[in-house]
Amino acid sequence: MKDEQNLLETEGGMRRHQSMQRLTRDGIPPEHRDPAKVVQDEEGNLRITVKKTKPILGIAIEGGANTKHPLPRIININESGAAFYAGGLEVGQLILQVDGTRVDGLQHQDVARLIAECYVRRDREEIEFLVVEAKKSNTEPKPTALIFLEA
Repeated sequence: MKDEQNLLETEGGMRRHQSMQRLTRDGIPPEHRDPAKVVQDEEGNLRITVKKTKPILGIAIEGGANTKHPLPRIININESGAAFYAGGLEVGQLILQVDGTRVDGLQHQDVARLIAECYVRRDREEIEFLVVEAKKSNTEPKPTALIFLEA
């Protein structure tokens, strides 16, 4: 009888002991995920909506108008943040907008402040990013051509 209380219903009506819950490859049970909404626009940009399910968003960025990379880029996603649990955002993506505010022309600290302020706003249960994948040509080493001129 005691084991009956520990059985869970799964897909297809199968019952499984709770100690045998299926985990995803990152160790998070599917029932604990709150997946991000990802929509691609006509220009190939991704609009990613992340629910604020954790105390922190958990992304680190580099770049901004005052750096050599004018658009902020995601460089890390913390495993205890909402971005990690939701999925959708990935390291290397360039951020174009945060909750509808364009970030091109903003300095690094202003982009970081905008993301933080949007995440802590209590009037919205989610934060929305417009991102674009970094082009491979920008991230891979480029071959150099040597040109020899004869006098």
